[in-house]
Amino acid sequence: MVNKNLGPPEAKRPEKPPKILTKPLPQILDEMEENIRRAAEAARRAQEAARAAREAAGSATKASGEAARGAEEARKAGEKAAETATRAAAEAAAKAENTAKAAIEAANEAARKAEEADKGAREAAEAFKRTAAEATRKAEEASVAATEAAERAREASEEASAEATRKAEEAAKLAREAGDAAARASEEAARRAEEASIAAREAAETATQSAEEAARRAEEA
Repeated sequence: MVNKNLGPPEAKRPEKPPKILTKPLPQILDEMEENIRRAAEAARRAQEAARAAREAAGSATKASGEAARGAEEARKAGEKAAETATRAAAEAAAKAENTAKAAIEAANEAARKAEEADKGAREAAEAFKRTAAEATRKAEEASVAATEAAERAREASEEASAEATRKAEEAAKLAREAGDAAARASEEAARRAEEASIAAREAAETATQSAEEAARRAEEA
């Protein structure tokens, strides 16, 4: 079903142009460059922290692999020692009691070594888990720090813009007040000039009348 109410899309209203700032353009560009530099530095630190986390994870993985190989070797050594002990025990069955005791002691020692190797493997696995958790925590802290740095940079930029706008408005107000004062002074000067002109005309007329009166009296005399 066709919607008959469809019409041409509304034209996007133009954004209100920013107010004219009073700061010099080089100063504004320097401030913007400083804010960008700070944000870039925070991002660089976050990347370094992430790289350190990856390296730590790689080291932990390598340590885990080495521990696993050590455990396998220890297991094989234990099995071999157990086989040797079993064989020695079988052979010692026909021998004296001392030989049998020596074989039993050798078997116990082999079992102890096997347990120690297994314990080492478990400890290595736990160390890997702790290292991975620490690396993850550091990466999260670095991410939070980068976010906070970016937020501070944005707030600083907004504060600088608001301060520049306020100063521009104050300067415009002062300019208007100065213009009004100049206009009032100009009107006062014009009024006084007009009064002086009127007084001069009156003085000239009085002088002319006095001169004419003096000339008339001179003729009569």
